Amino acid sequence: MSKEIHKFGKWPSGVSAEFVAGKALRFQNVQALGPELYWSERHPEQDGRVTLMRTRFDGQAHELIEAPWSVCSKVHEYGGSAFLATDKTIFFVNAEDQQIWTLNNPPNSGNVKTLPNTPKQMTHSPAWRFTDLAYDEPRQQLICIGEKHNETDAHPLNMIVAIPLAGDRAGEIIPLVKGDDFYASPRLSPDGNELAYLSWNLPEMPWDHAQLHLANLDPKGQITSTAQPASALDGASFQPEWALDGALWFINDDSGFGQLYRYDQGKIKLFALEQAECGAPLWNLGMKTYGFLVDGRLAVISLLQGKAVLSLIDPDASTDVHKVIEQNEICAIDQLVIWNDSIAGIVSQYSSPQAIASIDTKNGALHILKSSTAFDLPSSELSIAQTLTFKNDRGETVYGHYYPPTNSHYSAPPHELPPVILTAHGGPTAYSNCGLQPKVQFWTSRGFGYFDINYSGSWGFGKAYRQRLDGQWGLADVADMAAGARFLTTTGLGDPERLLISGSSAGGYSVLMALVSSDLFAAGASYYGISDLARLNDSTHKFEAGYTASLLGLTPDNQHKRLEQRSPLCQADHITAPMIFFQGLQDKVVPPEQAELMVQALKKRGLKTVYKSFDKEGHGFRSSQTIKTALEMEYQFYLDVLSI
Repeated sequence: MSKEIHKFGKWPSGVSAEFVAGKALRFQNVQALGPELYWSERHPEQDGRVTLMRTRFDGQAHELIEAPWSVCSKVHEYGGSAFLATDKTIFFVNAEDQQIWTLNNPPNSGNVKTLPNTPKQMTHSPAWRFTDLAYDEPRQQLICIGEKHNETDAHPLNMIVAIPLAGDRAGEIIPLVKGDDFYASPRLSPDGNELAYLSWNLPEMPWDHAQLHLANLDPKGQITSTAQPASALDGASFQPEWALDGALWFINDDSGFGQLYRYDQGKIKLFALEQAECGAPLWNLGMKTYGFLVDGRLAVISLLQGKAVLSLIDPDASTDVHKVIEQNEICAIDQLVIWNDSIAGIVSQYSSPQAIASIDTKNGALHILKSSTAFDLPSSELSIAQTLTFKNDRGETVYGHYYPPTNSHYSAPPHELPPVILTAHGGPTAYSNCGLQPKVQFWTSRGFGYFDINYSGSWGFGKAYRQRLDGQWGLADVADMAAGARFLTTTGLGDPERLLISGSSAGGYSVLMALVSSDLFAAGASYYGISDLARLNDSTHKFEAGYTASLLGLTPDNQHKRLEQRSPLCQADHITAPMIFFQGLQDKVVPPEQAELMVQALKKRGLKTVYKSFDKEGHGFRSSQTIKTALEMEYQFYLDVLSI
């Protein structure tokens, strides 16, 4: 069957903006408890409300709470692990008031839906936020991260707190550990006598130098002594977990990659997966990359040159051997947990939507429990990621995922090259995996190429790759985006006259700086991007208060000049390409003035500039109507600019 001829960018597509915006769930925290699996999921069609789900291996997934309750923590502004299920009770952080509420955990009756019950409020302290909950059963209390906000203080106070579940002090917030700027991952030993946790201080981020602590607890839960089991390691620790035998496991990047360590009876042993990154950037608290199987082995998901590898490690082997389960379709597993002696989590694949899924450890079989969307396009309609590498102007290797224009019904005129959207992920200490994304298919099915670049500074390629961006933000990332653009044109994958660049948050900053320093791009789109670094330094929240210092290499002597040199707003007169901006007016991470000032500067010069704000949105759009509107506007903007 011959294809109809249409120009790239104007192919009729069955992937609508409405579908992308309203049908794709966003899965978050995952927890296993006996035969049951729990997770939270965000519903864009409910204005981003996050509900709580539960299933058994052979059962249907059922919702446990109804509107208006929404499971979401705002600790560090990015939140994280916002619920904890026990045999009788589910504890969760309610988005509206940031308080801990309780829900009876009803018996699961297989495929029969259990009617929801009304949550009850547990804490009544409006100044506090909570996350990363742990259950101290012997003492009948929760141990969690608490964040206390005070209008008179520039920054909130972060600490580990205990909250009694019964008695005269029920619901009271009792500080347990404080003094450092941040805390994460409070984990009780199996006997309840020790507490492992992480802490770090400004100006560092948790992936720079999070310290592992081990505290002894008395019968009343008071700390009697503390130690730092990883003090001999000069790296950042991540995800402390207790094995059933009482050994403490954790990840540390002292070797140059996040690797597994075991601490037992005062001794530390490394279990190395060569050149593999087992950790994760702790943007959201409660992230998990490994767990313990019933037979004593560990299952760990790592990134090898940005690609996911699932390994089983025997801690009792005479050598550091591991068995790799080959899963060529799997691009990433987030929130890994052990469930029914299988591996479960949020699984991304090349040709299927992200899903809650389990993996059989014996044969590697994948079982989808719930898909994020009913994406029913045949494989012939899907654009599958091609992982590409190219060299930047320093001769360093850079990684990216290229999605070619794909539509089984249409092709372009002979010799026409496609327009390509180059995209820069946020963070900038984050990374993009190569899993199927409806938003990408929106573009590729219309005849656009899409190049998702893991520029220098991205996670998953080792500490040295991430540290390429130290002191070089706005330079190294931008140079990599430009090198990626040139790579596309020299390899015939993109039209040099129709290269576009888009990004959100830190990626939006990279977009603006790329347009300041290069004329490679025909237009740019910035989603809640940064334009004025000095203003950002003055207004940013506590978690990232020191982030720009390391990214920009700031010192008291160079700070004023460097903030000016690296701010797109101060160089707006160098931008010649048309721009479109999208901004949430409730954004506390990148305030609206960051977009508004840039829009004013570009419009003043008469440059084609479009600005769309959304009253109820914060940092990262959640409402389906917002997502739909922004995607349709971005598409029409590109058609206008490129005269398609």
